[in-house]
Amino acid sequence: MTNPIKVAADAVIHFLHNMGVNTFHNYPGGTIAPLLDACPQFDINVITSRHEQGAGYAALAQAKLTGLPGIVGVTSGPGVTNILTPVADAYFDSIPLLVFTGQVGTGDINRYQGIRQRGFQEVDTPLLMKAVTKAQFQPKSVAELIEILPQAWNIAIEGRKGPVSIDLPMDVQRSPYQQTITPKAAPAQLVNNSELTEFTQSLMAQVAQAKKPVIICGNGMANKELSVVLNKILTCWPAAVSHSLLGIGVLDSHSPLALGFHGHTGSQVAGYAINEADLVLVLGSRLDVRQTGTLVDTFAPNAQLYRVDFDSDELTHARIKNHKQLSLALELFLPHFCQQIEALATPINLADWHQQIASLKSQFSWPYPAYPGISPVKVIETLSAQMPENTICVTGVGAHQHWVARHFRFALPNRQFFTSAGHGAMGYDLPTAIGAAMHSPESEVLCIVGDGSFQMNIQELGVITEYGLKVKIVVLDNHRLGLVSQFQLMNWDTDVACGKKHTPDFCMIAKGYGLSAQHCNDPSQLASAIEQFVQTDSAALLHIEIDNRHDVLPMLLGGQTTDKMWPYYDMQGNKLEHNDE
Repeated sequence: MTNPIKVAADAVIHFLHNMGVNTFHNYPGGTIAPLLDACPQFDINVITSRHEQGAGYAALAQAKLTGLPGIVGVTSGPGVTNILTPVADAYFDSIPLLVFTGQVGTGDINRYQGIRQRGFQEVDTPLLMKAVTKAQFQPKSVAELIEILPQAWNIAIEGRKGPVSIDLPMDVQRSPYQQTITPKAAPAQLVNNSELTEFTQSLMAQVAQAKKPVIICGNGMANKELSVVLNKILTCWPAAVSHSLLGIGVLDSHSPLALGFHGHTGSQVAGYAINEADLVLVLGSRLDVRQTGTLVDTFAPNAQLYRVDFDSDELTHARIKNHKQLSLALELFLPHFCQQIEALATPINLADWHQQIASLKSQFSWPYPAYPGISPVKVIETLSAQMPENTICVTGVGAHQHWVARHFRFALPNRQFFTSAGHGAMGYDLPTAIGAAMHSPESEVLCIVGDGSFQMNIQELGVITEYGLKVKIVVLDNHRLGLVSQFQLMNWDTDVACGKKHTPDFCMIAKGYGLSAQHCNDPSQLASAIEQFVQTDSAALLHIEIDNRHDVLPMLLGGQTTDKMWPYYDMQGNKLEHNDE
């Protein structure tokens, strides 16, 4: 049998195939062509997006859904600079990617470093990638390449996951090479049993006496296996549960124990509960400023705060003072903690705490003013009720993102929420939804997006038609870059850059790409429009226009404690009247 591996590029693709990869996302160019040429020989699908960002975000969804690193390849120069945004998204939201970038030959790379550009479309890729990847490699020989590739794979998936860049000079890719590249075993995760035992014993002592416990679930908890363990814990210790933005869905949003997500645009119920709590267990969450507000010394002021996180740097350099902390993977800690909880003689009774939480939910209804036309919350609640259980909901970044996080029901493993959290990048929405449809074809994929974020990568509509994907797109159009407009108006009384935006005919654009589309701006037609949209057995777009005065309310502003969000309270802590509609 003829050996299909003839050059180094073949060996790279063969390695990916052996590791279980079946899709190579890309935007092509000359210096990445050898890798693309090798893919068909090893049954790896080549998916070409319309822009490098489209390819990067589709690979991000690949990683989230397959459990393997997402794979994306781009050419040198502008290919590299265009891929940086989704790579940064993966880095800040801990998503493993292998980012293959083409590069000029080693003869050019090795020229005098002081020359501004050492070849056509050459940029210093490792330098550009350094701030947004776990590691950067530029092998200058086949010998270096065969050492680097297995190492890069392991780095991407070990510990706190993230992207790794591999910059491949053209002559290295095309160098004769006929052997396989052998994977390297990743080092086993080490457990300090004495630290685990001491931490758990201390935590269990707090569990036994806590009357108002809260568990905060961060991105580190956002997988179905840990969600199952959490639900086992809650049957014996029914603590209230809040989430970071990426932790939404670890507990069913409709559970009586669910507080919603907390912080800047989160739930006042969650913020109040955290302020009242006597024990807070933080699982896989950074507790960044969006979660805690600016008054770090008053976050959970009455609570013993216990934290578990794999990233020891997040614990060592925490913004919030921890009473106890444990640097360990949640996959190792949580089952151990669950065993301790299940060994309790009787389940812990927290009925009084549950009654207080129910009262908070009644007291702090969402303070949205009523405006003419269609309510965005009504849109999201209706979609949540009508979309099937196996829905992956993807958002862009803006007001719509936070309305979805608040009002769409999420529950792992089936109801999943994909959004850009740490990097907060507009344009995340459509290409990530496309990647979700490719890598989870059994799921319904719903993309809810604002008119601003949608136009960042609107060209990816062409990929939906080309590959026959069933992606449902709802554009909430307020003719405004709403969230930043709201921020500008609150601080400067003007939204000169963000207000009164002209938007195109999204239905015409969608139809031009081959999608079915409909428009709605009449509340009396909303129910039938959504019903038709949901029941359409193909890709579809629903363009909904809403009043441009709809804001994200309440908000946790600078100088406020988590229990006093505006507009429930003003900056002096005085309670304000609000509209319960």
